[in-house]
Amino acid sequence: MPLTEKGEKIKAAMTKQYGEKKGTQVFYASKNKGKITGVDDDAQHMGFTSEGATKIKDLVSQCDALETRMDFWEKKQSMKKPKKVEPRNKDNMQPSNRHPKEPRKPGGG
Repeated sequence: MPLTEKGEKIKAAMTKQYGEKKGTQVFYASKNKGKITGVDDDAQHMGFTSEGATKIKDLVSQCDALETRMDFWEKKQSMKKPKKVEPRNKDNMQPSNRHPKEPRKPGGG
């Protein structure tokens, strides 16, 4: 992967300090661990110019935002669907109380 100007400087300093083989090992170990950043140019590796890479990053960001909105919309639409209701039949009906009992009169009967 091609290195940026910053990456070239850091790698040169490490190879000067540790030697060619060990300096390269230390440089890439630091890069992979995340101790140093911005030392390699992914966009350059993919064949993009820095201007084109910025446009692509913006496009990806917009696509992610649109995907989030679509997920929310689909969730909202699924909540609007009517739930399937089983028809009532004799087995699942509660007994109706069509004729309530007459209240008892106090004092007798």
